Amino acid sequence: MSKRVRTVISLLLILSMAFSIASCSALEDFFDLGGGSSRSRRERNRDDDDDDDRRTTETSETSETLEQTEPSTSETVPDHGGPVTDVADNGLTYPDHIPTYDEIHPAHPSGSVSGDEAVELLYDIESEILLEAIGGSYVDASILFADYESLGITFEEDETGWGEVRSDPDEELAKTNDILDRLYSIDRDSLPTGDRIFYDKLLYDMELSAYALQYSAFEYYESIFMPLNGPQAEVLFILDVMEFDSVEDAENYILVLRDLDRYYDEICEFEEERASYGYVNSDDVYESVAEDFDNLISQSEDCFLYDSFRTRLDNIQGLSDSDRDALIEEHDEVMHEIVFPEFEECAERMRALKCGAPAVGVCSYPGGDAYYAYIFATQTNSGRTIDESIQQLEAYTSSIMHTMVNVAGDPSSDWMDEYMNHDYSEGNTADNLDYLYEAVQQDFPAIPDHGYRLMTVPEVFADSFSPAAFLGYHLDNFDSNIVITNEAQINNNFGITCAHEGYPGHMYESVYHRAVEDHPYMYIANSIGYSEGWATYVENYSFKYFSSSPASEVVRVENQLNIILFARFDLGINYEGWDAEDCASWYGDLVGMDIPASSIMDAYNLLLSDPGYGIKYGLGFINTGMVMSELQSQFPDASDLEIHTAYLNAGEGTFEQILEYAAEALEEGDLPMPVDEWGDEFEGNISTGQGSSSSGGGGLLGH
Repeated sequence: MSKRVRTVISLLLILSMAFSIASCSALEDFFDLGGGSSRSRRERNRDDDDDDDRRTTETSETSETLEQTEPSTSETVPDHGGPVTDVADNGLTYPDHIPTYDEIHPAHPSGSVSGDEAVELLYDIESEILLEAIGGSYVDASILFADYESLGITFEEDETGWGEVRSDPDEELAKTNDILDRLYSIDRDSLPTGDRIFYDKLLYDMELSAYALQYSAFEYYESIFMPLNGPQAEVLFILDVMEFDSVEDAENYILVLRDLDRYYDEICEFEEERASYGYVNSDDVYESVAEDFDNLISQSEDCFLYDSFRTRLDNIQGLSDSDRDALIEEHDEVMHEIVFPEFEECAERMRALKCGAPAVGVCSYPGGDAYYAYIFATQTNSGRTIDESIQQLEAYTSSIMHTMVNVAGDPSSDWMDEYMNHDYSEGNTADNLDYLYEAVQQDFPAIPDHGYRLMTVPEVFADSFSPAAFLGYHLDNFDSNIVITNEAQINNNFGITCAHEGYPGHMYESVYHRAVEDHPYMYIANSIGYSEGWATYVENYSFKYFSSSPASEVVRVENQLNIILFARFDLGINYEGWDAEDCASWYGDLVGMDIPASSIMDAYNLLLSDPGYGIKYGLGFINTGMVMSELQSQFPDASDLEIHTAYLNAGEGTFEQILEYAAEALEEGDLPMPVDEWGDEFEGNISTGQGSSSSGGGGLLGH
């Protein structure tokens, strides 16, 4: 598959929004709370005609499998030291236009394989895909499944590690086209509903992969070491959840640590090769990644993994003291002699790539607008075009700003004091999860008994880690869930953050779909736009559990504005070529005051380094809400519980597919749920130590 889906684990560690753009002080100015002055608007110097021409798309005839098109080329060879500005005759292939939906998802006649034979073929294809995606990495397999061997996945000693960083795109394209041929042979309409939902999702994903795999340049448009959610940001948490039931498990874990040297070297080599083609990050991005490694290096003597390793050894029955001591000695040696020196080497190699290159959005690269259109489709989980979505975003922005003005400007509403001093939280993470677990039961379908663990981010990562994250692992076990919180970024909306990560957000949705889905592919390879769309929708829905006052409405709209701003900036930077001044100007026009570009640089740099980061939240949220609104419009007598149940049962396909299947279920009154009712009051398995997986007491949720 493409580089974006190479590491399955990256789909599981789901971060909350990293930065908040609209601060309380900004709103004070907007409502003239602090005597803020009006602004003079700066006109953008943009060539609209050229912009329209760049978006002109071409159509091509479709076929059952997407064939490779002729790449565009030129004679210009980029020099390392600046971004590529023209397509080079360097062996890479590039698109020459933005693809239409029909080009990526070609019409095809219905296949002849039907009934039980079609279902069996579909399951065979799914098994093949999962074995291919997971079977190449011991880390992925051991984290995704408690019993991966039951799936036929095994590893020799020399295969026990992180898997390959890259694959042969020609081989991947051939495999993907073969899968498409078999999918096209199926009579979709003959499939039972659950299998048909899976078919639609899988076909959509495979056609997107087939498109992207045509162009070898696509591999180089983005870094692997992304500042916020690259492997350097996730590695300690991934290592911490690898459990030991035997001496072999502990020995394999040490092999994983040894393989980290090879794995990270290959990522560095990719980053260096990427730069040699002219696809370079700004110095700020390289420095940010290097600082991530600096933070890892600073943990060399007191990293929580030392204690975590010892605690996990306690789970091994019959382990002798001498064998335990030998494993601890080997682990400490590998950490000091391989792991942390490798982090140090990575920091040096990232800093060596700094070349003074300007920060540019991905659309500035040859074929970059087509690449962003591909990213857009994968991140937003929708068939809407980018231009349609820009109009959608701006219309929604105008709507919520109108709401904010109406609520805040109501002379009969006394909202100011609560707004300035609100505390939408029930205490710490466990307190909020306990509260929300009970509060959401009237509005969301019940989920099975399950366990969770809390983890706090070590202080050294406080500045670079999101406010919170959810990690679902061992997806064949409902008890394997972690909510990670960053104590340094806890604020007076912390209960809302817990709703996003816990109930009814990521943890809830993960457990629900693990219970209701017959196809593991659906919850292993679900779209990040679906996941973040759901979590952001329920985050805003959950304000009602903390307050229903006009002040809470202002805070809720402010929260939505942050999400929308990120999405609009993402589209502006990576599709329309905006710089930081353009972003600040658009924001300033919106709120009617001067916004300095320096105030949004964190967001700007994040979106440069991770194209699509903003749209998965903003458009995921809008599209989720639009499906909910349409279902409520079609079925006005349906309760929120029924709407949410139909939505969840429709699976993790595109939003258009979800609307179709959810409406069908509501029309037929077919709303199966994984369990009949919610469990009793619970106490989570809580870890109070920073980054530690041990201790805490508690038990299973809902038992």
